[in-house]
Amino acid sequence: MKYILTEEHVEIPEKIEIKVNSKKVEVKGPRGILNRNFKHASLDIQVQKKLNKQTKKEKSRVSIRMWQSYRKQKCQVNSVASQIKNMIRGVTSGYKFKMVLAYAHFPIIINLLEKGAGIEIKNFLGEKIIRTIKCLPGVIITRNEAEEKNVLTLAGNDLNNVSLTCALIHQACAVKNKDIRQFLDGIYVSEKRLEV
Repeated sequence: MKYILTEEHVEIPEKIEIKVNSKKVEVKGPRGILNRNFKHASLDIQVQKKLNKQTKKEKSRVSIRMWQSYRKQKCQVNSVASQIKNMIRGVTSGYKFKMVLAYAHFPIIINLLEKGAGIEIKNFLGEKIIRTIKCLPGVIITRNEAEEKNVLTLAGNDLNNVSLTCALIHQACAVKNKDIRQFLDGIYVSEKRLEV
């Protein structure tokens, strides 16, 4: 069955500016600018402005539409709307993930590279290999040993980049050729929240 029109709207809050140019969305806010390209999706993205005649205030929203779509295609509308909401949240408050270093016997040694642009992982399960992970653009890693021992904090505006950097760190410390129920060593995400 074909659905004639599938539509989703994202309200644009104050202090946020959104530009759309041929499915390239740019969100500008107090914390910076985020860009995303939705050329892969066959849908329309427009910024609509509406003037309230009584209060003389202008409201704006992003409208995402898909015409003549099947059930599986129309799911893209909600996905694109969610991505734009995450971008708005990122430039207003930002994202902060915390990762915990878990080890039983061999203590994992972490060194921050060039002001938090990456990390070096040493002595994982007593191995001599040095694992180096570089952060994706816009992500900064910090570590405060005085407050919390064995905790890394990753912060940034782009939810995708912050969570993908966490995944890269977690995958670098995967236990190979052993029973992972017994060997629980690794670096795990413990907390996800907005940075404000």
